[in-house]
Amino acid sequence: MAAPLLPLHWRWIEAWFQRSLQVRTLEDDPACLLAYNLAKHVGADVRLQCGTVLRPGDAILELHFRREALAPLAQDGDPRRMGLALLKLGDRDMPRLARALRDEPELQLVKAAHALTMFHRGIARYGFEVHPIRPRHQEWWFTTWQRLLMARDHPDGSKRISEFKDRLIARHIWVSRDALINRYRQP
Repeated sequence: MAAPLLPLHWRWIEAWFQRSLQVRTLEDDPACLLAYNLAKHVGADVRLQCGTVLRPGDAILELHFRREALAPLAQDGDPRRMGLALLKLGDRDMPRLARALRDEPELQLVKAAHALTMFHRGIARYGFEVHPIRPRHQEWWFTTWQRLLMARDHPDGSKRISEFKDRLIARHIWVSRDALINRYRQP
């Protein structure tokens, strides 16, 4: 099932976002869950459990869920089925991400993968660790923005958000390049 067509103003916003950040799909697969852009870390040092320390200016891979893959999962409105389908796509695409980090020449300087997401529960399954967004006004901003996108794309819209408001809080998720590659290394 294809993602529903967005109103024109949303298509413009999405196109601007994709162009300005140079967002690329992980693989040339219409069902691929992940897209990414290259960025430099800004802000305070981030210490990961594996020992990696990210400092301002370090190369990072910013991850994004692709609406084309995510929106169809939400169409029937059953959060359990959506969660299982999301895990299935993650199980398929995380090894792809690890291979890209290992093999793609343009990704060799990347020190870690990062995302801001409300879907951080269970992310340790893929080697990510969850960090709070600080300061609080930034947490509020990213949470509000992601809730708006969810209300736009989910069939139950803002009703779904109000039901789970206390759990739908944006967080940083991080995994070092080496930890992700090692996790999915072929025997």
